[in-house]
Amino acid sequence: MNRKKVNFLLSLGCAFILAACGDGEAVHTGADLPAAEETALSEEESGDAADENAVTPVTPVEMDETLRNQLTEEMLQENEMDTSIVESAPVTKGCSFTLPADFSESEDIEGMYVTKRYPIDASTIYYVALGRDVALQLMTEETFKAQAEENFRKEYGEDIEVNIDSFERIQIDGCPAFRILCHYQVGDTKMSQLEYAINADKSYVITYSQTDDYDRMEEYEASAETIHLDF
Repeated sequence: MNRKKVNFLLSLGCAFILAACGDGEAVHTGADLPAAEETALSEEESGDAADENAVTPVTPVEMDETLRNQLTEEMLQENEMDTSIVESAPVTKGCSFTLPADFSESEDIEGMYVTKRYPIDASTIYYVALGRDVALQLMTEETFKAQAEENFRKEYGEDIEVNIDSFERIQIDGCPAFRILCHYQVGDTKMSQLEYAINADKSYVITYSQTDDYDRMEEYEASAETIHLDF
């Protein structure tokens, strides 16, 4: 299949979506870090009135953060989920993790790290920090799968089935987080992704991706063990 399309799919990340580092060096992010280590982070009409059967579009209701948080907390409680993110989200300066030895910063896509043999070896690591979103804590395996498939459908106009291998609620440095392993296939290309999403005063997402041509999952797992929040 088209290699450019494959690479985009790998970078897309199934969830809601640095300086070159060698072995043993950590990727640091956050405004308070030294300039040499700082990373720029991504932050992302009605029908004919004469037709009596026409449906008038509903204007989205604006909801202030207090009410949104209250409703989210109620839903979390009803579903016996972690409510700590609503009650007291810790203030973070950024997130850090160690890159596998073969990876360095992409020249084309901010927040992406690629191998020395890219794009022949299309393995990628993609990092993004987003604004606070307490509703992220309501994510389930079903909603993750549905959103990921919808993202692919919107981008390419085709159905791509996302298979969830594991969906875990974990904690990283005291903050609620998700560890999600999934795989999918586009044409004759099989892909797998290991994704970590941390929910603090910001949402941090790290997505490790590979095709079936190269198995780097052991390296990815080792890198994921080094993920930490900077306070």
